[in-house]
Amino acid sequence: MSFGLGQRESIESRMASEHFDLVIVGGGITGAGIFRDAALRGLKVALVEMEDFAFGTSSRSSKLVHGGLRYLETYQFGLVHESTTERTRLEGLAAHLVRPLPFLMPVWKGSKHGLWFMNLGLWLYDALSLFRVYRLHSRLIPGKVVQTAPPVKTEGLTGGLLYYDSVTDDTRLTFENILGGVRAGGLAISRARANGFVEKDGRIVAVKARDLLNSCDFVIRTTAVIAAAGPWSESAQEALGVQDGPRLRPTKGTHIVVPLAKAPLPTAVVMQAPQDGRAFFIIPWHGATVIGTTDTDYDGDPANVMASKEDVEYLLAAARHHFPGITAVPADIIGTWSGLRPLLRANDVSESAVSREHQIHVDQRGVVTIAGGKLTTYRLMAQQALKAVKPFLEKNLPKSTTDKIPLPYRGNLANEAAREAVVVQLSSSRDIPEDIARHLTETYGESAQILLDLGRSNPELLQRLDANWPYIGVEIAWAAREEMAITLIDAMCRRTLVFFLLGDRLEPAARKAAAIMAGELGWSRDRVEEEVAQILDSQRQHLDCARESEPPA
Repeated sequence: MSFGLGQRESIESRMASEHFDLVIVGGGITGAGIFRDAALRGLKVALVEMEDFAFGTSSRSSKLVHGGLRYLETYQFGLVHESTTERTRLEGLAAHLVRPLPFLMPVWKGSKHGLWFMNLGLWLYDALSLFRVYRLHSRLIPGKVVQTAPPVKTEGLTGGLLYYDSVTDDTRLTFENILGGVRAGGLAISRARANGFVEKDGRIVAVKARDLLNSCDFVIRTTAVIAAAGPWSESAQEALGVQDGPRLRPTKGTHIVVPLAKAPLPTAVVMQAPQDGRAFFIIPWHGATVIGTTDTDYDGDPANVMASKEDVEYLLAAARHHFPGITAVPADIIGTWSGLRPLLRANDVSESAVSREHQIHVDQRGVVTIAGGKLTTYRLMAQQALKAVKPFLEKNLPKSTTDKIPLPYRGNLANEAAREAVVVQLSSSRDIPEDIARHLTETYGESAQILLDLGRSNPELLQRLDANWPYIGVEIAWAAREEMAITLIDAMCRRTLVFFLLGDRLEPAARKAAAIMAGELGWSRDRVEEEVAQILDSQRQHLDCARESEPPA
């Protein structure tokens, strides 16, 4: 079943002509999870997203599926148990995308908590996961910490702890949920904004929408609605006539990407920023290093969130305080992203103290709003949202099956051993470099074979977009044909991660990718130039403020 721009007109036509059990407003991870769950349960469901899928927070997180170690400090044991359980479950359901990652936690004299206390906390962390963790944590002597993370500050170092959470590609996790819902019979459309409703006898009976590509309006008849719009929750509630739903206090989280040579950490590390005690990470990431994140209040446009000079100076100063061997300066930054946490409004507490839990609001006209929450528990949030909307549905709601049915691309890759076997098989049978075989497997799972088949008729699609990275042209073609990538930014920022890794080498890769998109979507020469200009302008916006920062002392 294809899901590309060629099918979009048909999707919209069906949305305008058929009647649905449920309409979902919002195509981030929460809306996508609800969409897939609803479709798998047999509901006739439609989803509208005003931008690209995962455009907002769901493409701008720390890329982690984790149990929330810091919640132990506030005795939120139930939340940690829930999160660690979901982490383990997603490591199976999406074994190609959600992979265990070791985290080093160095401890120095003067640290907020001593080594014995942190060791006790990690035993509790492992226990709350019912010890279903990739590996139990271990305690390290100072020499082993230095061996594990050579740039570390050795003065006052008392030891460290090594534990496991998981890393993911948040955008692709979101998109696979969209694709899973489509394959189960749901209809999803991007760049279509919900902007009104039709009400009859005290119930919403339709959602009004505007197609932002062709500036036309259409109406989707429905029995019930779920708003899952992340940072745009209040706007969505206004469009749907919800008067007393959740109100947000968005906080901005910024990440910067630097070359691995400038921050040569072979394993992820977690520590507290010396400026304010907030937790932050340094993570090896696709051959580069990510440093993040900040946590500051934000009241600007949710669609235009960028790294600031202050963000960059904060992150580099914190990193170099703990790891003097990190030599990165603002001019070295090759990528940035900033996203908003759609946190529930709370007064008289600091940004980092605002609850990460979610809230579900029920409007008796048949509208459910879900706001807040975190990436790790999106599947449980989807179940709870569907439970809340159940009284408005005119049919039975079967039990959820998302705890058993893997995401579409996973196939039989249920564990690390199966994934490694496919990497070896692809590399040998397809005669492709090991780094490309690994990247394709960890991105597309068993569907990597199908992608490579596209290169049989056009071997140029098997060439790298950039000599230093494993991304190849067939991924751009696949994004346009099968993953509803409509613009070059869709393909290079969200379907792939090329945008965040190339720095000043982006333009040649962008031109290669634009030529492939042109072949798939019929772009003119002017359209190609326009798309390349737009992605280069977007990169300038992301990097200019970051690179203008002063190097930390």
